[in-house]
Amino acid sequence: MSDIDALLVARLKTYPGLLALVNQRVYPLVLPQKPTLPAVVYQRISGPRDHTHNGPVGIAQPRYQVTAWAETPTAARAVATQIRLALDCWRPDAYGVGLILDDRDLYDPETKWYQVPADFRLVHEE
Repeated sequence: MSDIDALLVARLKTYPGLLALVNQRVYPLVLPQKPTLPAVVYQRISGPRDHTHNGPVGIAQPRYQVTAWAETPTAARAVATQIRLALDCWRPDAYGVGLILDDRDLYDPETKWYQVPADFRLVHEE
């Protein structure tokens, strides 16, 4: 796990509104078998870096997907709202800033659970 990934996980696990809803149930990539819901899953979906003609400039813009999972659409949306509040305009370091790009409501017919994946970009120095 990179330093910026560790900062992201720490933010998700300690943001008061999110902590109240999911406690420490923040997982990389997939939910565990038989999870307690609501919960959050995060994954890095791209990792672009800024360059000039002279090479890299030391700025990364990884894109993450952070997904709220719950047994009802209302609960999933409540968790998603706290994810947005935790991450939108979050400044993990002196330069960095987080930006929520979009989210959507989904239903998984196999588990009968609701999810709200949000795409999030974290611009930061490397």
